[in-house]
Amino acid sequence: MHWDNPEGPLDPDVSWGSDVAAQMLRRLGFRYVSMNPGASYRGLHDSIVNHLGNERPSMLLCVHEDHAVGIAHGYAKATGEPMACILHSNVGLMHGMMGLYNAWCDRVPMFVVGATGPIDSSKRRPWVDWVHTSADQGGLIRDIVKFDNQPSSPLAMIDAMCRANIATRTAPCAPVYICLDAGLQETALEVPPAWPDLARFQPPAPPRPARNALERARQLLAAAARPLILFGRGSRSEADWRARIALAERLGACVMTDLRTGAVFPTDHPAHAAPPIPSGSAADRRLLEQADVVLALEWCDLGGLVLPPGIAAPPRAAIINASLDQALHNGAHMGFQQLPPADVFMAASADATVHDLLDVLKPGRRDPWHASLIKPAVIDPSRLTVPLVASVLRAAFDDPDAVTLACVCRGWPCDVWPFRDPMSYHGKDGGGGIGSMPSIAIGVALGTHEHGRHTVAVIGDGDFIMGGHALWTAVRHRIPLLVLVNNNRSYFNDEQHQEAVARRRGRPVQNRWIGQRLADPEFDLAKFAEMQGAIGVGPLRRADQLKPAIDKGVAVLKSGGVRLIDLHIEPGQRATIGHREG
Repeated sequence: MHWDNPEGPLDPDVSWGSDVAAQMLRRLGFRYVSMNPGASYRGLHDSIVNHLGNERPSMLLCVHEDHAVGIAHGYAKATGEPMACILHSNVGLMHGMMGLYNAWCDRVPMFVVGATGPIDSSKRRPWVDWVHTSADQGGLIRDIVKFDNQPSSPLAMIDAMCRANIATRTAPCAPVYICLDAGLQETALEVPPAWPDLARFQPPAPPRPARNALERARQLLAAAARPLILFGRGSRSEADWRARIALAERLGACVMTDLRTGAVFPTDHPAHAAPPIPSGSAADRRLLEQADVVLALEWCDLGGLVLPPGIAAPPRAAIINASLDQALHNGAHMGFQQLPPADVFMAASADATVHDLLDVLKPGRRDPWHASLIKPAVIDPSRLTVPLVASVLRAAFDDPDAVTLACVCRGWPCDVWPFRDPMSYHGKDGGGGIGSMPSIAIGVALGTHEHGRHTVAVIGDGDFIMGGHALWTAVRHRIPLLVLVNNNRSYFNDEQHQEAVARRRGRPVQNRWIGQRLADPEFDLAKFAEMQGAIGVGPLRRADQLKPAIDKGVAVLKSGGVRLIDLHIEPGQRATIGHREG
């Protein structure tokens, strides 16, 4: 990693309002802060550099505020810890709003610092300070953060930042926002403030199941012949990973997981009986219809799974739902999904529920009640397809189980590249805000690099073209990353939507490509990467070009570099998370 070192002596004194905010970021434990510079927080910027020495936190310079949010998002996915990011005034906040919505939907912690003003209008510069000042800046995002505040004094700043830190780290997690008055930042302090003992301002432990609900769940699971566990959101902890495996084996359950929420259970375990959602496969329905008890653990869309369009009634199985998601539901956005039925509803953390169930269930081990319904991927060595890419990529690493996949295609062949530990894969963007995965992948790489892992991102062309200029930050700060772009030169998922509409209306389906194809001209993604200092390769159009390119890409990754490989996958070979869904 590379951080800029200030020249000259640091000022150790807490002399300015912004020094208080910088000190609190350090005292709260933030190692990094992602940002795109702006005058509204020039005081805080100076404090981080000339008071803290650009260390704890160190600044990651981004070329867009949405990248600053995305990097913090990815870091939280990889570590389970919030990262700080700074957004410049109302305009920077509006730039970062899509990323904040993604993080809100993905239920990740994040400590966002903003700035406005000066609130005192007599201190505003003509024009620019006025258009960059809002009366209620937090109101722009209040429905997608857990807590926001605009403190008016140094002591209020300390209080607000303590509250925000507790809120973002408390399950269910989500971003928080502290807006700093530019005038307050640049106010000289008569005396430094008294610092709180932060050991006394810590977040509470995640809620555990109520005793009666846990007992009812135990009874249902103990009597179940065909239990099905839906493992949704979960921690990166090895202990929690092992506990999930132990629960499935004790119950003889079948397991389903979700590509949207990252690796929470080994996909090559005999209990993992269907391809990770979202697949919409017959295997999913078969397991649901045959199960007699369904245990959902922070599943991100339980209602959509058990009551999808066209299904008149929920499955006959008893449903146990353990989730804290309802604590964040509001009327502004429909991220709460369809209301799921539940016979036992536990307002509890998924991982706490797993451990508590293990404590009350009788010891033992049973085989899963249904054999795996995952069909092996077909690898054709003559065609450039996703299964071939996964196979060649895995073979290029001496220890592929020490590789982190920051993101993958929706149809990723988990039999070719299984997820075998909680750091192996980190999920989707949360809210479907396209253009976010390049920066999220950089944040994942920042978090996983500390653990000696190599990070690879498999990104769709639509997603990369919208947000690919985030790569500059990875190159600038020496964050190793290998990016594979699954490029079908089209918003192909939307082509399929247009074909469906045309068929329904009896209109020409051959026009589905109009307004969708990314051609004439095609994007030169390799040059786009090179423009930012990365190594760009491609486009690759033939299967025999794949292995040499990936071998060299892995070598660059291991040496600490950033490399992009543009893969021209045939349209229809995959639908990636880089294309809009809806």
